[in-house]
Amino acid sequence: MRKILYWGLVPVFSMLLGGCGGNTFLMKESAYVVPAPPNTDEMLIYVFREDSSFGGARKFSIIADDTIMAVLTPGTFSYFKMPAGEYEIVAYMSPSPIMHYRVLAAPGKTVYLYCKMGFTSGIYMEVLDEARARQFMGEFKFTEIELKGQKAKMDYKTYYNNLYK
Repeated sequence: MRKILYWGLVPVFSMLLGGCGGNTFLMKESAYVVPAPPNTDEMLIYVFREDSSFGGARKFSIIADDTIMAVLTPGTFSYFKMPAGEYEIVAYMSPSPIMHYRVLAAPGKTVYLYCKMGFTSGIYMEVLDEARARQFMGEFKFTEIELKGQKAKMDYKTYYNNLYK
């Protein structure tokens, strides 16, 4: 009986561990370099992921409407520039989005978002003030992806527009 149980569990754990090891967008930790401030026709968006062990083995893809902009693990952050406008920023963990925040047009501004994922705190995305964001920049690791501009499976802005009609 033990052999059956053992050989039944080995493939399951292999699939679970193998699924966590993928690096689809070639995400890497690198040295944080302060970006140039956004021009008046663009906005700079930072996204931070809480340093929590809850869901910690899984990566988040950060999606702006329909484009993958970053990949985050616990205690990491990234940033990206977008043309000034309204965007649905989504933290996606396969097979579905787990949190989102509608960023309103902020020409020439910087927006700081924080992904909370805790057993007791809940799962949501909130806006940070600059002082708190700067603190996290000193504590968290910076990540970037090499495969930029990849499209998500759907346009989340349209999805949430239709969902909340």
